[in-house]
Amino acid sequence: MRKLRKHLLNLALGELAAAFCFLVVYKIYLDFGLASLLALSFLVFILFQGVLYWVYRAYSTGKLKPSLMLKTLIVLRSTNLILAVLVIVLLIMLSQNKRDLIVGMLIYVFFMIEYINYYWYRLSYGKSGFNIKLLIQAGLQPSSIHKLLKRK
Repeated sequence: MRKLRKHLLNLALGELAAAFCFLVVYKIYLDFGLASLLALSFLVFILFQGVLYWVYRAYSTGKLKPSLMLKTLIVLRSTNLILAVLVIVLLIMLSQNKRDLIVGMLIYVFFMIEYINYYWYRLSYGKSGFNIKLLIQAGLQPSSIHKLLKRK
């Protein structure tokens, strides 16, 4: 049980590290303007939800069932859709130039892929992560967050 909890907490730490790396890379290489920063903020927001999920899973392996974390994930699932629409509008309004808008839209697409991967369908298969061949063979499977929230 302890080994499983440690593995799940490592997954949470990996999501947190990814969020931090995205922020650092953006600041060093991609600081194009408000639109791209907004899209990146939204991506980091979804990555923090991944952290929340893995921490929930780690602590729900024992007798403790962190219901507040689960309720938060339920609320965030709906909130993300509203924010996704709002972010599209704000991306267009806040873009300072075409490059800022294009980078913002690319980051937004990555956010949408992560959102689908977290809350709807598992898009990563195998040890290498995204493997289109395995994805086609296995078909779209519900994500683990989707299965969890469906039971609640």
